[in-house]
Amino acid sequence: MGSVLVKKPNILVFVLDQLSFRALDLYGGYCSMPFITSLAKDGITVSDCYCSYPLCQPSRASLWSGQYPHRNKVWSNGRQCPITPLDESYPALGQTFSDAGYECRHFGKKHDGGALRGFICSAEDEQRIPDDNPLFPYNMDTYADVYTVGQTLRYLEERNDDRPLLMVVDLINPHNICGWIGLNKGGVKNKSYDGPLPPLPENFYFDDIGNRPLPVQYLCCSHVRQSQVSQWKEEDFQYYLLAYRYYLEKADTDMKRVYDAYVSAGLLNDDTLIVFTSDHGDNITARRSVTKQVTLYEEVTRVPLVFSGPGVKRKDCMVHQCASLLDIFPTLASYAGIDEPDGTDGIDLTPLFDGGNPEEREYVVSQWYTEWGYTISPGRMIRKGDIKYICYLEGCGEELYDLSRDPYEMTNLARDPSYSQVLDEMRNLFAKYISESGDPFYSLSVKADRRWRCHDIGYDKHTGPSAPEV
Repeated sequence: MGSVLVKKPNILVFVLDQLSFRALDLYGGYCSMPFITSLAKDGITVSDCYCSYPLCQPSRASLWSGQYPHRNKVWSNGRQCPITPLDESYPALGQTFSDAGYECRHFGKKHDGGALRGFICSAEDEQRIPDDNPLFPYNMDTYADVYTVGQTLRYLEERNDDRPLLMVVDLINPHNICGWIGLNKGGVKNKSYDGPLPPLPENFYFDDIGNRPLPVQYLCCSHVRQSQVSQWKEEDFQYYLLAYRYYLEKADTDMKRVYDAYVSAGLLNDDTLIVFTSDHGDNITARRSVTKQVTLYEEVTRVPLVFSGPGVKRKDCMVHQCASLLDIFPTLASYAGIDEPDGTDGIDLTPLFDGGNPEEREYVVSQWYTEWGYTISPGRMIRKGDIKYICYLEGCGEELYDLSRDPYEMTNLARDPSYSQVLDEMRNLFAKYISESGDPFYSLSVKADRRWRCHDIGYDKHTGPSAPEV
């Protein structure tokens, strides 16, 4: 455990939906967000934090339970692959803090597979507002955030409780980008923006697609949003980046409103800890890809992680640390002086708050199984140092990247003879992880009808519907 406080501190956690680390200027991206930047200046930013699964429900269940998805059995979003809600015997962050005398409040998106047990959760609803810009219409995601912010502000104004507070504000934006894609299927309809468009990333062109596993080559066949952009031109993808930034700005403003109300309520004390992160990332046009599904690349698995506020003694510092969203549970428990329950998979990061070093993490892992069950493509990513290994069951597909030389994962080295020793080392490390964690990866089954693997390779060559649309 890290340093333990006698007094129980207030903790405020902000979670956004579908925010890639690579979008933020904190990490060299194109989006400058005033409030997020202010949080980073008042604390530490963790350089390399990964989600356990780049999909909403599995990632959130993993975050709040501190367990890998294969352990808590929440490994899809439902529909054709229903999940079993988190068993009462499994750890849950809210329950642990509630049992320790905390008031635990959650506002906003849940989609947690039962892992928010122990929190008093505000209702999920929508409050419609008029569009601010005809280029970027609002949908249910933004309407839900409007409602969430209103409920949070009302609670902070009326709160009358002397217990320490663990409060989570779970906003959905920039997820509104998904509906924006649907409105612009086949090509962006409104291109009346007269300012400079964001530049496309270095890895926009997918020159190495023939050297990738089958589930990656045919991402457009399993993912509705990817099939909808198959006919997009370069400028359309630049408008995607513009829209993504627009919806992220909405979330940044919403967080600032909540934070100001939190301060006005007298909850920002000398030891208050503020956490900012996201459940998973977004492709943000890397490899001509949008949103997230199947792939385990940096854009979708790596997320921002900021620890901020009076409880963090280091300020305005990028900490170079490989971390996981699994680490949030043990970190918050340690900071609050609460014994972490048995059965969690993360490590305590509190030593980072004052310049120390946490327990060394040998590797970090992200998983994939399916989104809705229409296709099933079990995959795993494991990273150690700068080397990243990805394995899919379908076709025994492997990927290997040296992130120190190829941070944008433009060239798969799995078949490069000069990396054969490194590949063997990563295979052995992966086998060690499988053994240590009890991951049933090799016993899982693939589900991919031949029609979803038949067109010429290239996302721009996709025609017709994707699997979930049939």
